[in-house]
Amino acid sequence: MVKDWRFWFVIPTVLALGTVVAFPTGFLLWMSTAHWVVTEPGVYFNGAQNFQTLFASSAFLSATGVTLAYLTLSTAIMVVLAFAFALALAGPHSSGLLRALMITPLVIPPVVVGFTWRFLLNGEIGFIGAYLLPAIGIEANLLAEPLGALFSIVIADVWSRTPFMFLIFLAALQSIPRDYYEAIRLDGAKRFHEFFLITLPMMKGAISVAILFRVIDALNTFELIYVMTKGGPGRSTQTYSLLGWKTAFQGFDFGAAAALGVVMIVVTTIVALAVFRRFMRGV
Repeated sequence: MVKDWRFWFVIPTVLALGTVVAFPTGFLLWMSTAHWVVTEPGVYFNGAQNFQTLFASSAFLSATGVTLAYLTLSTAIMVVLAFAFALALAGPHSSGLLRALMITPLVIPPVVVGFTWRFLLNGEIGFIGAYLLPAIGIEANLLAEPLGALFSIVIADVWSRTPFMFLIFLAALQSIPRDYYEAIRLDGAKRFHEFFLITLPMMKGAISVAILFRVIDALNTFELIYVMTKGGPGRSTQTYSLLGWKTAFQGFDFGAAAALGVVMIVVTTIVALAVFRRFMRGV
């Protein structure tokens, strides 16, 4: 019999986590080892066959490259932009209106963002694609070119998700004690030294959290890419999430789609461990 009464307050949280996390994860693992094709009769255990087929497919290899490029490029741009905006708006005299405008894209649904940027980049009627880019000598329709389409979804995603990273960095910057800066200024330090000796080291925790959230968000990004390109042209913008959707709801192979889901969990876990080992050491 548990004597500590506080234990009973933990039970609802444990049950909730078990329902929304443990059970779906366990079911996903089971699905990944089952032959489950909707158009074929019967569901049975087939071991690692789904993973072997997945790793040998050209679609998976292509999606791996696209996901890596999309994740790396968008994350790098977001970190730089969010850090720059946070530094610019972290001061006590910065405008609250500018901060509000900065986070406005965050409240717009990804589907709306996708439609908006698809219209803007349209090579026939879009303001950017049909008028602005030709005015500076770029005649190609970005959404119709493999590299252009990839860069287009990166631009739309950066515009939509950078405010979230900005909020994390802004909160971290405002939590750094002002005494640290006053002390280093007494020693004759310049702004350059303040950034690398105080700001950046104190931001390690915030950077790790922001990158971790970004990796999870990027691996699960579906609506924006689907609305803008549907994974095309060809497979140039087909990420893991697009491949999983096509495998399950166009190929009707739930087992292979579940195997891809397990791969995505493993990739997220590896990246999370790498981020924490790199940035959280000594924090």
